Amino acid sequence: MKKITTIFIGVAMFAVSLQAQNMTTVIKTEALKMAKALSVMDMEAYSKFMYPSLMNEPASKQRLKQGIDSIEKYREQFGIKVKQILIGNPSPVITYKNVMQCTIPQTTTVEAMMGSIEMESVLVALSNDGKTWYFVESNLFRQKDAKAKLPELSPDLVIPAPKQPVMKANDQQNKN
Repeated sequence: MKKITTIFIGVAMFAVSLQAQNMTTVIKTEALKMAKALSVMDMEAYSKFMYPSLMNEPASKQRLKQGIDSIEKYREQFGIKVKQILIGNPSPVITYKNVMQCTIPQTTTVEAMMGSIEMESVLVALSNDGKTWYFVESNLFRQKDAKAKLPELSPDLVIPAPKQPVMKANDQQNKN
């Protein structure tokens, strides 16, 4: 009997471990899809990864449109392009108010005529079903009204402080 109990516990722990690994894979895959949409400036595809309660407000939709317009303007004017977006591994998933959530690191490198900028940030990943994941830039949660915008955010979710962007000038000597 003791041997059967030990085997049962081992199988149960293995199943839980596989489920956690699968969830991590799903989150990272969805984040990579979102990053790809951003890197090719496909704002329609990118907006599908934005948390619905944040996009339901007319003001949010207007800010998104203005942001897209600004990005397009600066991209054309200064030759800005997203060189790469690296997605790290998600933190453990917390469920709070029936919303699964975690953080996931993101490093974005943007090139322009004068050089490149590398920005490390943290995304908050949110899901109601564990299959469809939405991502919110963690800087949103530094604003005064963040809790009102997203009351389902767990107080136990640790959001690291933002890092300063790293700027690198183009080395003209290597290009000659």
